[in-house]
Amino acid sequence: MLSYGRELDMPLDVLLLDDYTYLVPHGIPIETEVLVKAGVVKISMVNRNITVTPLEPDVSVAAIDSHSLFPTDEFLSVAGVNPLVTRFSHKLLEVLGITMETIYDFYSKSNQQLLEVDPSQLSISKGKLCFGEASTEEMVIVWTGANFVVAPTSIKLVPPEEVVEEAVGSITGNQFRCKYGMLEIMRR
Repeated sequence: MLSYGRELDMPLDVLLLDDYTYLVPHGIPIETEVLVKAGVVKISMVNRNITVTPLEPDVSVAAIDSHSLFPTDEFLSVAGVNPLVTRFSHKLLEVLGITMETIYDFYSKSNQQLLEVDPSQLSISKGKLCFGEASTEEMVIVWTGANFVVAPTSIKLVPPEEVVEEAVGSITGNQFRCKYGMLEIMRR
């Protein structure tokens, strides 16, 4: 099975905003004035340059409040002796002016994998930077007799086309990103 991860661990900082912990991308400058103008009273840094994990299944988020200005999109955990439950909010990033283009510009300087990806194909999920979209069906690499392409397993092949290998990756634009790079997607 071919495999090419579609996620990168994203270094994050934990901010304490009026007694609520929130995650922001590490290293991108943050202007606290916009938070104060938005209505945040207390701002402090709790942790820097950490990675997070999804919450354990037994943790109930129903009792965990969020800041009224920044609705929580995901609850995540900072591992440690006493795990810290944190919040991720797209609204917070919006208020701070941190767009996917900003994240792309900052992280692509140190990670060559991002140079193959358009910023519009990036998203953040579970504290990771994700490339493209996961395919909704299983994909395979096909030899067409002239070149390699990627096709859904449901597609009917005609000679001389033949399946070479299963493929795991993500759809980025109109191409499939996998271990072998960017391959065209066969459509019929």
